[in-house]
Amino acid sequence: MDENIELKLLRLKKMKQMLSSTITQDTKHPKEEVEFEKYLRIFKENLIDRGEEVLEAAMREYPDITKKIVVLIAQKIIEGKLTEKISGADLLRLFENLGLHIHLETRIRFYKHGEYKSLSDLLRE
Repeated sequence: MDENIELKLLRLKKMKQMLSSTITQDTKHPKEEVEFEKYLRIFKENLIDRGEEVLEAAMREYPDITKKIVVLIAQKIIEGKLTEKISGADLLRLFENLGLHIHLETRIRFYKHGEYKSLSDLLRE
């Protein structure tokens, strides 16, 4: 009977440790999110062309790695080591060089009679 009580006490101690560790992790998380939001804002301010579209696609497909890349590039912008704006093509090339293949929606549109039409619409006519 003593062994069962000792075993239960050990389990309770372990559960207490696990709960306290998750609570401390949860309290750290919002601070990290605020930091990331600051870096993301700086990063987005330096995007041109289709940069935001590439960033959104990267966040959908590789959220953890993209967050790290955003933080690193934003830090370089803050330090003044990166002064040029980042185009969507440059950002896409960066992800490709890192081995991350980002899938973007590609549309072919034609300008005809004062309006843009998709390829499928032109073929229907």
